Amino acid sequence: MKQLIAVFPILFESQNYEPGDELPTHNAGLVEIWIGNGAAIWQDNEEPKKRSAKARQTTAPAGLPGDAYPSAGAEQDLVGKPPSRKTRGAQPEPTKGRRKSSA
Repeated sequence: MKQLIAVFPILFESQNYEPGDELPTHNAGLVEIWIGNGAAIWQDNEEPKKRSAKARQTTAPAGLPGDAYPSAGAEQDLVGKPPSRKTRGAQPEPTKGRRKSSA
């Protein structure tokens, strides 16, 4: 038997349905809208689909052991490169503007 499964969070009749939850099908108009918008799909109840988790690296790449200045102690420190400015969320540096020619 097919079930209507939420793909995105849906608020319907004062109840929140999370992705993977079965949705009620008594309102045919909303069922067609959900399917048309991609918010829900019909699925056989034999085997539920599992969505794979996607992860992004948020830390600096692994560094090489070495001496860093200032050192944190008697042990060797990791020396590596910091994450890019975009990854860190740093603000871009303001541009200096165009120079006018003196001619």
